[in-house]
Amino acid sequence: MSRLNSPRYALALLCLSAAARSPAQDFSKAAEQILSERPFSSAAVGALFMSVQDGATGFARQPDLPLIPASTAKLATSAAALAYLKPDFRFETSLLIARKDQGRAELSVLVWRGMGDPSISGRGRAHREEIFEVWASSLAALGVKKIARLVLDTRYFEGPVTPPEWPEEETAYWYQAETSPISFNDNCVDLEFVPAGKPGRKPRILLAPDYGYLKVENKAKTGPADGPYTMGTNYHRRPDSDTVVFSGLIPADGQTRKDYASVHDPARFAAETLREVCKRKGIKVGRIVMWEKARLKEADLAPVLEWRSEPLSELVKIVNKNSQNLYAEQLLKTLGKESSGHGSFAAGLEAVRLLLTRIGLSDSQYRLVDGSGLSEQDRFTASGLVLLLRAMATTQVFPEYFDSLAVPGVDRAAKGRMNGDPLAADMRLKRGTVGRARNLAGYLKSKSGRLYAFAVLVNGESLDRRGVDEALDRLCLAAAHRLP
Repeated sequence: MSRLNSPRYALALLCLSAAARSPAQDFSKAAEQILSERPFSSAAVGALFMSVQDGATGFARQPDLPLIPASTAKLATSAAALAYLKPDFRFETSLLIARKDQGRAELSVLVWRGMGDPSISGRGRAHREEIFEVWASSLAALGVKKIARLVLDTRYFEGPVTPPEWPEEETAYWYQAETSPISFNDNCVDLEFVPAGKPGRKPRILLAPDYGYLKVENKAKTGPADGPYTMGTNYHRRPDSDTVVFSGLIPADGQTRKDYASVHDPARFAAETLREVCKRKGIKVGRIVMWEKARLKEADLAPVLEWRSEPLSELVKIVNKNSQNLYAEQLLKTLGKESSGHGSFAAGLEAVRLLLTRIGLSDSQYRLVDGSGLSEQDRFTASGLVLLLRAMATTQVFPEYFDSLAVPGVDRAAKGRMNGDPLAADMRLKRGTVGRARNLAGYLKSKSGRLYAFAVLVNGESLDRRGVDEALDRLCLAAAHRLP
């Protein structure tokens, strides 16, 4: 037997080959295998894993393919907000009265001047109306007993209230809530669906708050106890209407389901709620009037209360960890107002475009028509998202940006992700889901502590969502364990 054909020589070659193969090659092989599995068989996939430190590519598959980003588009909106508005930016809300009414128990007017704060709600508070109770108590402490007119100043934003590219048939759902300088409770009414005791009867639909603002048309039915639940995807509200039509089925299993319905004209919805809270505090509030019809002069008004939101560094966590669309769209319009004087979607998108251009993205790497990624007309490439993530890691606002993303197994948007692997604790994720997209992007650290930016965009009809999610988890864990 020749030396070249000896088993010992073949084993030596195998060992040399294994030693020569880099960790990145090991990960690339594992990634290709995962992405060849059944959940991806009919899907378009764009993927890129890149070292933040030196730009080395750990894995790439069609990184320049434009795909629907879904909520990973919020990575661009939140980045621009932190870059331009700064982490310590706070939304401001003002209540003003007529100077002539100062010290009086009866006010001719109370002006509510909104500047886009999306966080006036019960999130992080004892209850939904806590902020309004603070305001009403402050007015009562000043001796106010009656307000003839509550004037709503919503001039900070411009129309339209939702991006034109959003599907009209889904206006009732929470994720399509209208933007408004005056907002309350995510511009939604909380819903509870309570099945009847017997199949065939109408379920109860409970609203909160329920001051008669949202009207209900109940066409839903209670089905068998082991039947399907379809009420949560079978209600609609016509544009410019506050009547919601409910249909579908709820099982007669005694289990209450919860959901949310968006309202039309959120400023008036907020005002109606404030009026009820004031009533409980002994303050009677009269007509609700828009600023444009109030015929007031700025010089005749004086501030009586100023309210400031939490800093932007906290609010972007709601954008990215919770993937809250209203927050993203309110931030987008605020970006436009603060950068150009126009509180519109177009002006906000221009501010985002300027940031993306400055950090090196080309027009071929993205197309955005909203701030939340809800529209299926949005596009991003994996390379564009990774370039954004890598660039943000070099900025002063990176700690706030990094902390705004979901921690696997901790935050709601990443519950159950990564199966409790120890390396998952250093990951920060942004998922993105609409009808034809199931995506994941963010940061991870390898065993050596090297930081990587990654994006995996999966688009296709009738995706196996659970299968895609599980495969993407394995892909990210393989990157964390195998990349250098």
